[in-house]
Amino acid sequence: MDTFKRQFRQNQITLVVLVLAAATGTSALTTWLTTAELSLPQRLKDIALAVSITFVAACVSLYYTVRLQIKYLQLHLRLDEVANTDDLTGLPNRRSFVRHGKHRLAADRASQKKLGLLMVDVDWFKRVNDTYGHDAGDETLRHIAAMLQQAAPDTALVSRLGGEEFTVMCEGDSLEEISAIAEALRRKVESTSLAYKREIIRTTISIGVAIAHDGDTLSTLLSRADKALYEAKSDGRNRLALVA
Repeated sequence: MDTFKRQFRQNQITLVVLVLAAATGTSALTTWLTTAELSLPQRLKDIALAVSITFVAACVSLYYTVRLQIKYLQLHLRLDEVANTDDLTGLPNRRSFVRHGKHRLAADRASQKKLGLLMVDVDWFKRVNDTYGHDAGDETLRHIAAMLQQAAPDTALVSRLGGEEFTVMCEGDSLEEISAIAEALRRKVESTSLAYKREIIRTTISIGVAIAHDGDTLSTLLSRADKALYEAKSDGRNRLALVA
């Protein structure tokens, strides 16, 4: 998105320069051709006046043109943000995860670090909804999202796939480092609670860890992480499992 913004600014600067050059050049040439009967000093004076008027008029016109395009850009960015953001938690949604996840997976092939995908599921989430209500369930998901963001590395991609499932894509120097990141996420959620009205809601998470290999697609990586998550939940929940 930053690249898109830079390209937009560059395009607007190019537009302004080209329009001003074309407008003032055309004005000067037209004035020169239509004042052949006048003396040179008078012709130069008329050209200067014509170019000045044209320059001011072009600047005013360009101001409103660029201003309108900026509004269109802001609208585009807002629509893109809405389309790629989970409206409940504010995290990137599945659509955004797929787009950025594929990019990170492709970039990983040129990196010396290992790329890990952590599939996160909230344990016994249905019980939260059944016991405290769906509003409490929504607050719980927001709480989990906030805890994941706090505990994950700054460069990690934390997303909500849907329901009570989240993903964290992160890099590490070793399998042990990525497992340590997953364990930090698990402990962060386990050690915190959510105060909802007069209730204290405690939740835990299970995490499936998969490491990207040569030839992996995002789909195959997700499949392995999901398999690891199933193992973590089958082994009793509130734990992590790794599939190499």
